[in-house]
Amino acid sequence: MKQFKFFLAIIVLMLGLVLTFSPFLKNMILDKKVHSLMEQIDTMDNVALEGNRKKVEAVEEVNELPSELDVLKGLSYKGEPVAFMYIPSTGLKLPIYKTVTKQNLLHGAGEMKEYDKLGKGNYVLAGHRMKKKGLLFHDVVRLNNGDKVYVTDKKKIYEYQVVHKQIIKENETTIMEENGKDEITLITCDIPSEPENRVAVSGDLINSFPFNEDFKNIE
Repeated sequence: MKQFKFFLAIIVLMLGLVLTFSPFLKNMILDKKVHSLMEQIDTMDNVALEGNRKKVEAVEEVNELPSELDVLKGLSYKGEPVAFMYIPSTGLKLPIYKTVTKQNLLHGAGEMKEYDKLGKGNYVLAGHRMKKKGLLFHDVVRLNNGDKVYVTDKKKIYEYQVVHKQIIKENETTIMEENGKDEITLITCDIPSEPENRVAVSGDLINSFPFNEDFKNIE
């Protein structure tokens, strides 16, 4: 009986440690995985990214932050990025995927509409606001007017400048409508846990130029 109680105490202690450190471990795994995926994109060219855009990819409804189980399932995730984004003011560098799915949003940003190419119309991206600073879309809510957002398909670089930030309802879709101009809209949760609304950050396209690896050093 004493031996059983001892083993039970050990199990309870281990479960306590797992529950205590699981958020830290989850964020650490995601951080390393996103970094690995960005290294993968560094080896890809425009032809590869365009090839991914031509592929048919599933779409899922994603309303919750990723769980520890989702993160474990994503350990073997390779992804098929169509572009990537860079925000100098926050240091954010993320892959962009063609659709919104659990795994795509777990490892980058997802396009909310179908696009044949970048730089035309309202380019809407969704991303998770994680609890850890710098992870996925955590810092998007901290963007200010005048901040720059860069998106590239490794053929051209599109430079957007933030002009507006607003709180919207979770089911509000008018933010994705076309407004007669070329712009970007970044959508994420208002708070990292139990979000009630969404934050939408809008920016106007102010420039486009040929791709150059040096642009990632822009500050």
